[in-house]
Amino acid sequence: MNQLLTFILSGTLLFCTLLGFSFLLLQMQQQQQSRRQLQIDGLIKLNVMRKLLTRMQQHRGLSNGILHGEEDLKPRLIAVTEKVNQLNIEIADMYPDLSDNERWQAMRDHWQRLAADYFNLNIRNNLEQHNKLVLNLLYLINDIAFDNKLHQLNNNNSESIQFLWQELLFTAESIAKIRAIGTGIAAAKVCTRAERIRLSYLCQSLEQSINIQKNPDYLLKISYLLKVIDTEIMISRPTIKADRFFNIATESIDMILISFDKQLNSVEQQLYTSTSINKHPA
Repeated sequence: MNQLLTFILSGTLLFCTLLGFSFLLLQMQQQQQSRRQLQIDGLIKLNVMRKLLTRMQQHRGLSNGILHGEEDLKPRLIAVTEKVNQLNIEIADMYPDLSDNERWQAMRDHWQRLAADYFNLNIRNNLEQHNKLVLNLLYLINDIAFDNKLHQLNNNNSESIQFLWQELLFTAESIAKIRAIGTGIAAAKVCTRAERIRLSYLCQSLEQSINIQKNPDYLLKISYLLKVIDTEIMISRPTIKADRFFNIATESIDMILISFDKQLNSVEQQLYTSTSINKHPA
């Protein structure tokens, strides 16, 4: 009788242990699934925020060219302004949770004032206001990435993908600042001493950043941009047209953004695949 009771108790204990382990395993799988879904949503949100960032950077460069006297850039600025407004509406509709985000609200309010009144600002203030606007958006992108645990994701080289928004986007921003200043110089056909000093500093910082990343494609494209700046912008009487310089600088920015998008999409696809496998195990 005692042996039977011991056997029953042992069996019950084993069953309870297995049941508890199964419950714990199921809970861990659900948490993992929730984290993957959070990360997928974060990658999608990051992608659309990157597009907004790009348009705001373009607005800075084009508006600076216009304030320096290049009226031909106005149609492009109008198109970019409309695109930013459209993206702002789409993002607000897609992510209503952002309505409680102070950084997002401050950025939207700042954009609305700047887009409506940039032509009444002096050249320096226009650049400063755009720089603050873009920096706020870069910080917002970092917040979104952290909140969605994107820093926990790795690329194909087993490296954290946080370098995408903490390095690549800031490299693109360095070029975008150069584009804005250079477009203004090309429009005015005069390079002041202050502009030359500012451009020299930005170009040196960019060159150091690209050398650290050791990407031969970046080196080739950006070397050409730096050469154009040195021979056609930072001279006493620049002759290059504003829209041409804007386009040359944009090619370097696009090259970096293509790399950003490609790596982001690759990680997103990996997450979709792993999520699908876990939902439908073989």
